Amino acid sequence: RLSNGTDDVNTLSPMVFMKKWIKTKHAMLFRLSNGTVQVLFYDMTEVLISSEGNLITYVDKEKNRFVHSIAEIANKQHGDVSRRLKYAKEILSQLISASKR
Repeated sequence: RLSNGTDDVNTLSPMVFMKKWIKTKHAMLFRLSNGTVQVLFYDMTEVLISSEGNLITYVDKEKNRFVHSIAEIANKQHGDVSRRLKYAKEILSQLISASKR
């Protein structure tokens, strides 16, 4: 974040950086320092999972951005979002189980 000199240094938010990434058959997954998980699919769609895991941001092929709660996705038919979220979960599960070995 750039400062114009009027911001108090203590109010600046820490810089977010990539902690881990993985390239798969269908996407690239990034774990960011603020806990967010970003999944960039090769079909030009994107899923962002908030650090708390309760909000999902989906960007479609036309670059339209939609924000859904995890409960909303579970209760409604959001086929594209649900499929991509399931894929992200599978990759994250593999990463977690691999790190425990």
